[in-house]
Amino acid sequence: SRSTSHPAAPEWQAASARESQSAASSSYVVRTIEQSVTGTISGRILYSGKPVLPKRFVVTSDTSICGTTKEVYPVRIEQGGIADAVVWIDDITSGKAFNFPSPLMDQKKCSFVPHVLLMKAGGLKLGNTDLCLHNIHVITFANREVNKAMPTGAAAQEITLARADRVAVRCDVHKWMSAYVIVAKNPYYVVTGAGGQFRLEGVPAGHYHLKVWQESLGELDQEITVEAAKTTETSFSYRAKGV
Repeated sequence: SRSTSHPAAPEWQAASARESQSAASSSYVVRTIEQSVTGTISGRILYSGKPVLPKRFVVTSDTSICGTTKEVYPVRIEQGGIADAVVWIDDITSGKAFNFPSPLMDQKKCSFVPHVLLMKAGGLKLGNTDLCLHNIHVITFANREVNKAMPTGAAAQEITLARADRVAVRCDVHKWMSAYVIVAKNPYYVVTGAGGQFRLEGVPAGHYHLKVWQESLGELDQEITVEAAKTTETSFSYRAKGV
């Protein structure tokens, strides 16, 4: 199947708009499905082109916690595949229940952990285990923007992200710190692991649009058919473009 590409950041906000509008037009319904009539989508997100170089930052404050320099890779490439990309079925309207872990984004060694977080609409806990002041600046399209200080030793704070969205998280104190929260409109979302591998299980047999998003490379999409009791193998390939 052929992949179609779309612009990358900073167009992530436009993509968030599309996601929110799509979610608003067709709400997802949880239903009981026999395992025998579901299938699996498995594959990899691949990268070809020039090596991705890190962006280097000189640390001028909190060096005892953060170190003196930071290197941030706009694309995490491992074994020829892209980690921390998000793969999802865009147009599924019913199926299994949401089963993402309780969402928590922490700040450790002056980085957000995890870098990309999946959650269903609802509460998100924000923590700070570093011995220095951070702040959480949550930049959204479909939800309320949040900008609050996170002092040393403060208890985790909770914010509400009630609508499907692709949310950027920044620390205004430490400019290299960034992360993303994907508020999923259905449970068929996954963050790619080592080597760009992903797997979506319990998919009702049918024909769907499968999409992938990476923060610097943008979106790709393809059509895919899932058959009952079978695994459909597929892949997406990104090419270097100005990263």
